[in-house]
Amino acid sequence: MSARFALWTAFWLAIACCADVLAHVTTTGLVRIELSGDRLFYALSVALPEIPQASASMLNAAANRDRSAAEAVAEAARRSVTIDLGGARCRAGRVRIGGGGANETRATIEIGFTCDPGHGRLTVTEDWGGFLGEHYQSLGNIHMSNGERQVVFGETSRTAAIDIDRPVAPGWLDFVKLGVEHILTGYDHLLFLLALLAIARGFWSVVKIVTAFTLAHSVTLTLAALGFVRFPERIIEPLIAATIIWVALENLLVAAPDRRRWMWSFGFGLVHGLAFASALGELELKGAALLRALVGFNAGVEIGQLVFVVIALPLLTLMSQGRAAQLTPRIASIAAAAIGTYWLLERVLVG
Repeated sequence: MSARFALWTAFWLAIACCADVLAHVTTTGLVRIELSGDRLFYALSVALPEIPQASASMLNAAANRDRSAAEAVAEAARRSVTIDLGGARCRAGRVRIGGGGANETRATIEIGFTCDPGHGRLTVTEDWGGFLGEHYQSLGNIHMSNGERQVVFGETSRTAAIDIDRPVAPGWLDFVKLGVEHILTGYDHLLFLLALLAIARGFWSVVKIVTAFTLAHSVTLTLAALGFVRFPERIIEPLIAATIIWVALENLLVAAPDRRRWMWSFGFGLVHGLAFASALGELELKGAALLRALVGFNAGVEIGQLVFVVIALPLLTLMSQGRAAQLTPRIASIAAAAIGTYWLLERVLVG
């Protein structure tokens, strides 16, 4: 067995063994912050199926008036969110927990803060990692008298600082960063791309595949973000897994699949774009704020996708030299089909 074959087999076995943690591992919450005088209102909405089971159960219990659960959530909230205005710490008040009913999939956590009258810098620090999961992030709107700012709180950016005495800067670079993180931690999207590229032959074949995927997901991302189309995640997520299976099986069973690969790339890219839009759809942005977020997020997705292709394609080429020219695409496709099937069953049966 050649070293190249051993490396490639080990790589795909590692992915297969870790399939249960390789879908979108990031939990995304939606935040609304309103500053009016010396009062600040913070509201967080999270999808219960995305967060750790223990935390989801606690939020459910708290929303249904379990006193001990409500106190535990309130303590976690005050520990996870801190506000400073003009260099002085704002005081957290009552914490309210909502949602969590029998037919509800989201819960809300609301905190009221009282701040000393001040000017200058508003600093919001949010770190829910200990309660909502290691890879938790928030997308948020901060409303102030001097304008509105969109922010992203993530693993590498827990703090947002804004000068309340100056016009608010757009903040679209936060959404570029979010787009990059979304695609590079969206292993189902990356596996789909890898399956597409596994049998690509030549430079122009790669260009057509990547361009078709880019155009397609940009179209549906834009339409979904603008509210023209909308599909529930319980439909989109299994469909994404199915696209991986389809492409992988075509690699294995169809003669010369590369000839029409760009068409599948475009058609299935429309589905993947709907999943990308889920990161923006519930922010309820309008006008210029929506345009900034959409352009920034889409640019970030394209940057992340390009980075992945630039890294993955040379590796695929290296592992497909000589006697491995036929074997490598088959190993890749079998592994992709297996992982895609696992995700499909998980998303249909577990949700």
